[in-house]
Amino acid sequence: MQADCWPIQLTRSLDEPKSREPVATSEAKAGVEAKSDIALEWELVRRAQSYEEAAIRALYETYYPKIYNYSFMQLGDVHTAEDLASDVMLKMIESIHSFKFRGLPFGAWVFRIARNRLIDLHRRRKRRGEVDLNETLSTALANPQALAERALERGQLQVALKHLTDEQRQVIVLKFIEGFDNRSIGKIMGRSEGAIKSLQHRALGALRRILHHEEPY
Repeated sequence: MQADCWPIQLTRSLDEPKSREPVATSEAKAGVEAKSDIALEWELVRRAQSYEEAAIRALYETYYPKIYNYSFMQLGDVHTAEDLASDVMLKMIESIHSFKFRGLPFGAWVFRIARNRLIDLHRRRKRRGEVDLNETLSTALANPQALAERALERGQLQVALKHLTDEQRQVIVLKFIEGFDNRSIGKIMGRSEGAIKSLQHRALGALRRILHHEEPY
C-alpha cells in the first residue's frame, strides 16, 4: 500500500528558542549554507531553462514529493494531492523560462505556484458547494485532546496540523518541514516578514497546546 506522504522530517525544532545569541550564530551558519545551496540550484535551473532533460528531471524529482506533501497536509486527500502536485510540476516546467533569480530560492517560486493552485481549488469547491476536506476532518476531531492523541499514536504531524488555521498550517509546513526562511515564506504567501513571524508564533503556540493538552492562554 502506498504511503499517504513521503517521509517527513522536521528541518527545524518546533520549540521556539529561548536565547537570542545562539540563534544568531545558528542563523548565520544556516545563511551561508543556504546561499551555497541556492547557487547550486540556480545553476540547475539555468540548465532546465535551456530544456536540458536531466536538469528538468532533477527539479521534478526534487519538488514533486515536496509539493505532494505540502498539498496532502492542506487537503488530507491522496488523489487530490497527487493531481495538484502533477499540475504544479507541469506549470513549473511550462513557466520555468520566465523565472528570474532575485535572491530567493527557486523553491519559493515553485511553492508560490502550489499555493495559488490550492487557493483556486478551494474557490472551485466553494462555488460547486463541495465540502472542504479540512473542515470535515476538523469537525470530526474538534476535541484538541483527541486530535493530539491521534497524532501521537500514528506519528502524523499532519493530523495535529488540521486543527490550525490554513495560514498557520502553511507557515508550519513551509518553515519547519520545507526549511524556508521567513522572507521566502512571505514571498510564497504574499505576506510581510513581520506577519509571517506573528503567524509562526501563534501557530506554534496552538500546536503545542494541541500536542501537550494545554489550555489556551
